[in-house]
Amino acid sequence: MSSDLNEISFSDSKEGVMPLSDGKVISNYLESMFRPDDELKELLSIAKGIIYADSVSLFLNTDGSMRLRYSTDEWSRVLPSDKGLLNVCFTGKKPLISSDIDSRKLDAGYLKKDKISSVIAVPVLDGEFPLGVLTADSARYHAFSSADREILETFSRQIVRIIQRERVLPQINRSYSGLKILHEESSTLLSSLNMDVIVESLLSGAHRISPSDIIFFVSKGPQFEIVAAKGLRFPDKKSFNIKGTLLDMSVKNRQAVYISNIKNYRSPILPFKTDISGSAFILPMLYEKTLLGILVLMSDNMDAFGPNQRELLEVLGNQAATSIANARFHAEIERLAITDGLTGLFNHRHFQERLSREFDRLKRFLEPLSLLIIDIDYFKRINDTYGHPVGDMVLKGVAGIIKKTVRNIDVSARYGGEEFAVILLGTDARGALNMAERLRKTLMNAKFTIEKESLHVTASIGISTCGDGSIKKEEFVERADKALYHAKQAGRNRCILWDEMLCRE
Repeated sequence: MSSDLNEISFSDSKEGVMPLSDGKVISNYLESMFRPDDELKELLSIAKGIIYADSVSLFLNTDGSMRLRYSTDEWSRVLPSDKGLLNVCFTGKKPLISSDIDSRKLDAGYLKKDKISSVIAVPVLDGEFPLGVLTADSARYHAFSSADREILETFSRQIVRIIQRERVLPQINRSYSGLKILHEESSTLLSSLNMDVIVESLLSGAHRISPSDIIFFVSKGPQFEIVAAKGLRFPDKKSFNIKGTLLDMSVKNRQAVYISNIKNYRSPILPFKTDISGSAFILPMLYEKTLLGILVLMSDNMDAFGPNQRELLEVLGNQAATSIANARFHAEIERLAITDGLTGLFNHRHFQERLSREFDRLKRFLEPLSLLIIDIDYFKRINDTYGHPVGDMVLKGVAGIIKKTVRNIDVSARYGGEEFAVILLGTDARGALNMAERLRKTLMNAKFTIEKESLHVTASIGISTCGDGSIKKEEFVERADKALYHAKQAGRNRCILWDEMLCRE
């Protein structure tokens, strides 16, 4: 093994000297592409909408005092202090929720013109080091849940990434013969949130820096999956275990590995055979401590990758890793924006948007559309008897049963409170009634365990169907609501189809 290691060098990052003119050009370019203030404003505005807060504010610690960086409220109306819940969250480095600040006469740690009754405070941490606090407040009592806190923690982690990029941005400005390539490829990497575009730009830039065969793996748990390649042939299978390969060594050391002469290395470079026998450069794609993937460049020529090329590839790889992490975060934000935080189903707003789109389709395609509105019977008794945590457990359980029972193409949503809705695509009245009955029986037979006690619930379901777009969306929903009301009045734990209810009347 020692003879093998003589052929391997781990790349170390080097500080290059940059001519002022080159540095200014690339610096101005990157600063124009990356606007941290705009990103923070957009991020806080999205957070405010998702958790229904009156305002969301970011406070950063500067010279030992908390300073407001940005708030969705007017700047002049939010004044931080160095005490109260803001300081408790910052010094303790732990999130907190307070639902009755007004009545308990607590100090939020900042002042604003409008009343504050509920507050979430989440530390903004760079590793273990606190940078500041992200807060959300509302004039409503008990306005926030633990799910809202978790959402705000997700936003806090992205804020750290923005601040880190803001700090290290000048370090990206390096002067080499490949500066123009890095300049051009960074344009796409910095501006795109599309994974396919980012990966294509990464391979294009790497090939321009060092023409060679290239392959890119993404991390999928213990496996690594090939998502893109240039020149290099690989088997039909795309997922591999890299144990025993040089890739594994690179991943374990969390550093780039350069093999100047593959012929003298006994262990395989890749988890499959290749004809290339010259040199290889392997770059683990890391963001913070998370391994996102591995970029591999291989050449038939020995000593094919010079120091300047390797360092440019590392800079490009670091930028690509940041872009990939941002793309994944953006996808998660989009998911949060349409998802109910407690149940994981679509929220009411997305339900309405999807239903509107399906009604637009009815004007072009004559196929049936059905709607189920599901209400848990006597849900208030559950909350009053066992408490809200048990009520939340039941809501999650019912949501899980609905998701497993309906088809993947159907749209399941939390309609509000203990009510759920399911849009059944391409389903007529009879099919909708069958699905509703299947759901009702599954819920009735389900068991919810509370310590040593078992709890059973039932549900009433109202159903409406439309096949030609002859009615408006609002009437379609109203029919299901009326059918649900009829099911409740008739004794609960039953499914009522609006058409049949109309015939009975």
